[in-house]
Amino acid sequence: MNPISHSRRRRMAVVGVASAGALLLASCGEGGSGGTDDSSGSSSVGAKKNPIVAFLLPENATARYEARDKPTFEKQLAESCPKCQLRYYNAAGDAGKQLSQAESALTEGASVLVIDPVDSNAAGAAVTSARKQGAKVMSYDRVIYNAGVDYAVKFDNVQQGAVGMQSLLDKLKKDGKTSGNVVMMNGDPVDSGAKPEKDGAHSVIDKSGFTVAAEYDTKGWSAANAQNQMQQAITKLGASDIDGVYAGNDGMATGVIAALKSAGVKPMPPVTGLDTQLDAIQNMVAGDLYESTYLPVETEAQIGAKAAAALAGGEKPSGELLNGTVDDGAQKVPAYLLESIAVTMENMKEVLIDSGYLTVDQICTADYEKACVKAGLR
Repeated sequence: MNPISHSRRRRMAVVGVASAGALLLASCGEGGSGGTDDSSGSSSVGAKKNPIVAFLLPENATARYEARDKPTFEKQLAESCPKCQLRYYNAAGDAGKQLSQAESALTEGASVLVIDPVDSNAAGAAVTSARKQGAKVMSYDRVIYNAGVDYAVKFDNVQQGAVGMQSLLDKLKKDGKTSGNVVMMNGDPVDSGAKPEKDGAHSVIDKSGFTVAAEYDTKGWSAANAQNQMQQAITKLGASDIDGVYAGNDGMATGVIAALKSAGVKPMPPVTGLDTQLDAIQNMVAGDLYESTYLPVETEAQIGAKAAAALAGGEKPSGELLNGTVDDGAQKVPAYLLESIAVTMENMKEVLIDSGYLTVDQICTADYEKACVKAGLR
C-alpha cells in the first residue's frame, strides 16, 4: 500500500471545518414550525423549539474526550443551534452506565442522542429506546452495531491502521531493513473501531516482507495490559529479535515502551501509537516513540455538532456533512469519514505546533527541556 502524503491527509482532515462552516443555522432555526417549548418527547423532533441534544462519551481515561471532544462539540452546537440544549454524559468505561445515561437523557426529552459507545453491541439498546419516542441517534467515533442509527461521524479506521503501520515499515526500510519481526498490539475487540484498524494495519504488513511475530488484542486499550503483553512477546521472541512494534493507541505504546525498557532492550525498536497525546509527543521528543497517528478530533466534533443540529431541526445531514457510509452490520449508515495523519519528528512542528494543537511550552517541560533543545524545538 502506498502511503498517502501527510500534506494531502492534512488537507482532507481539515476540509470539513471550512466547507461545512456555512451550513446548519437554518436547519436548526426555530426547531420547526408550529412547535411548542415542550421537550417531553411527545411531539415530533422537528416541532421542538428548544430541542435537547445528549452527547454521550465512553470514558475519561483517554485525554481527548474531556479535553477536546466535549468543549469543541459544545461550542459548535451553540453556534449551529442556539436554541438547542446540550446534556453531556461520560460513562467512564462502563457500558451499563452509558445505557442508564441514555435512558436519563430520553426521560428528560432528548431529541437527539450522539453516542460514542463503550460497547458497540450493547449500545443498540439505547437506539431501541430512542426509537420508541421518536428521537434520532448518531454514532460518534465508533459504530453502533446492527441498530440502524440515523447518521455516523467517525475516522476511517481502516485508513487509520494503515497509516500507523505504513509509518513503522517506512522507518524500518529507512534503517535498511527489508524484513524482520513486528509485534502488533491491537485495540479492544469490544470496540467497533478495533477490528477495522487492525485490518488496515494488516493490509500493509501482510504484503510487506515483514513478519507479524506476535500479536495481541488488548482489553480496554490499556497501557498496563499492553505492557504485560509486550513482556510476553519479549519472552517469546527474545529482545534482540523485535524490529518494531505497532500499538493501537498512545496509552498502549506507553506500556510497550515500559516493557522494552524494563527488559533492557537497546537500542529501542521503533514504536508507533495513535492519538498524539501530550505525553506521547514528549516520548517522541525524548526518542522513545517513533510515531503517533494524529486524529483531527476537533473536526470530528464540529461535524458531529452540526449534524446533531440538523437532526434536532428535523433535517437529514447532507451536503458537506456527508461523504460516505458506514456498515453497521445490518445496513449502510449515512456518514462523514475523516482521515488520520502520521506524525513523526519530521512533521510534528507543522502538524501539531504550527496548527496550534500543542505549544512548545506544553511539550518542553523541565523533564524534556534538553531533549527539546536537541530536537530543535527550543
